[in-house]
Amino acid sequence: MDLSLNLEDTHVLITGGSGFIGSSTVTALVSAGANVTSLDLRAPSSPPRSSRFQHLSCNISSEWDLANAFSTSAEKFGPVSCCIALASLDLSVLPHHESLADMDVEQWRHTHRINVEGTFLTARTWLRALRDYSKLDRKENIRNVGLIIVGSESGHFGERGNADYAAGKSAVQGGLVKSLMADVSRIWPGARVNAVAPGPVDTEQFRKECRENLEQLYLDAQATTALRRPVPPESVAKSILFLASESWSGNITGQILNVDSGKQGKVMWSKEESK
Repeated sequence: MDLSLNLEDTHVLITGGSGFIGSSTVTALVSAGANVTSLDLRAPSSPPRSSRFQHLSCNISSEWDLANAFSTSAEKFGPVSCCIALASLDLSVLPHHESLADMDVEQWRHTHRINVEGTFLTARTWLRALRDYSKLDRKENIRNVGLIIVGSESGHFGERGNADYAAGKSAVQGGLVKSLMADVSRIWPGARVNAVAPGPVDTEQFRKECRENLEQLYLDAQATTALRRPVPPESVAKSILFLASESWSGNITGQILNVDSGKQGKVMWSKEESK
């Protein structure tokens, strides 16, 4: 039984590759032997020192930017086999409101323009490039063909004060994944689409927020999770690699992989039990 990921020489394109989860995922992919293109408006702070990595500046809400980035990435690594749609506005940058009644419609539109429309455009650009490649008379047999959308626990449980974020994540990890399930395999036989929905991730930003709000760690990552701890970024990255590898997950499609320490929509642990 072959237990290797078999990601060697697979061209993986990831949006949002310079963030906390993105950089961990890029590092893991390069370590697994993949050729990695990272699309992000920010340059990576510590890019891999490898010829198998390239960073391209890209705004995922721009059709032209995405089409140009996919085309440029293919010049170096060939067609994009696996696409990871990670880029989005997260809760750390979105204004929080006491009630939806206080939210400006422009915030709702802006969040959905990036988180929903940007993910749609990413998926569509990948599918179009894959369809064009499938029509070539002479083409290589590419492996690990799939789309992975990074959602959020908020897509399951909601987010009081940030319905814009929760509704967007629910849309892309739910309806979009299910709609694409029978679509991608018609364009490329065996192609898959899945989502990863992280819970509270133990990033520098999360730790900063917990220092500023002493209740946040308990409420977000202890009281409401079975394992009573936030999720390391590396755990999210490993879950993405699992779904990227057809050797490991070749018969999994249309699913949401929850990486959330057993998140529930109710309190499971008292403060005393969480110590």
